Amino acid sequence: MEQNQQVFFSIKRTLGTIDGQIINYLHSRPFDLGNLPEIVMLTLLEYWSPFAISADGVDGEELRQRAIWSIKKLEAQAALIREIFLSSHVQTAVTANDAEVGDSASDQRLVSTINDENDQTLDEDTDDLAELVLPEEIKQINNLFNVE
Repeated sequence: MEQNQQVFFSIKRTLGTIDGQIINYLHSRPFDLGNLPEIVMLTLLEYWSPFAISADGVDGEELRQRAIWSIKKLEAQAALIREIFLSSHVQTAVTANDAEVGDSASDQRLVSTINDENDQTLDEDTDDLAELVLPEEIKQINNLFNVE
């Protein structure tokens, strides 16, 4: 009978480094994604799973489907980053650690200022443009941030 073999790893980083800041942030359970090991495994799965299953000999439709799934997850993450930090309607985005402004070091807040007066609109006729249909993942991300 085959025993279940387990693989584990541990990561330690100095808090003053970007690696340490990421680990500290992920400890705060952002977006209710779960605890740190779950978030790390989700990230690894999305980023590396097509390569891992290909190295184990998986190919064809199963590999194609895994690659599509990974790409969709990574595109959703890129869209989230773009919307929060690069979108033209966001004037400023500042992450304030409550250790600096309050009592709880585990809570983090995203403070953004939306400048509606500077929103640009197209001067040309837009009647002929097709309506953009957002993927379900983007709609879920938008719901997280109350973006319509």
